[in-house]
Amino acid sequence: MWKHFVTLGDSFTEGIGDEVEGAALHSWVDHFANLHTPELQYTNLAKRGLVSQEIRVTQLEKAIALQPDLVSLIAGANDILKGRWNHNQYKNDMELMVGRIHKSGAAIIIANLPDFTVRLPLPIEQQHIVKEQLIEANEILQSLSNEYKLYHIDCWNHPMAKDNTLWSKDLIHPNSRGYRVIAETIFKHVSVNIK
Repeated sequence: MWKHFVTLGDSFTEGIGDEVEGAALHSWVDHFANLHTPELQYTNLAKRGLVSQEIRVTQLEKAIALQPDLVSLIAGANDILKGRWNHNQYKNDMELMVGRIHKSGAAIIIANLPDFTVRLPLPIEQQHIVKEQLIEANEILQSLSNEYKLYHIDCWNHPMAKDNTLWSKDLIHPNSRGYRVIAETIFKHVSVNIK
């Protein structure tokens, strides 16, 4: 059905994390492509460490130039966890990217952010700040999802958010099993909700 899948984002989409026994480390993008028959052609542009503005500047036009019919845009964790949260900047960057990709005719996958505060050993005050910022980011993503009818993956309420066996030792990145779970979740959601 899809001809070319292109992914934008940070380390979550690049596929950074720990390898655990019985599961080789591959990004969720690799697994997602392999779940299709025939295997889905894809280009993964995601790079670790980037905030939303950097993703927009370095990846958006490259993605559009590839003329994909399916695009994933998952961003925001670094905006918050690196202490660079700027509500308006994030909102503007995500609106611009989603609008531009939508205008190209590609279907779009986005995902809200998981609640990192349930895993990370943060001081109570910082926990509250991070959680508030995550909620703000997810409200922006929900609004875009409603407006553009996106494939919206709910990482906040997904059971894996509280299952530490699916996360790397840093408790931020999924491990090799976690990436497989994410791919299966996205594949199921996209398959069930064909647009």
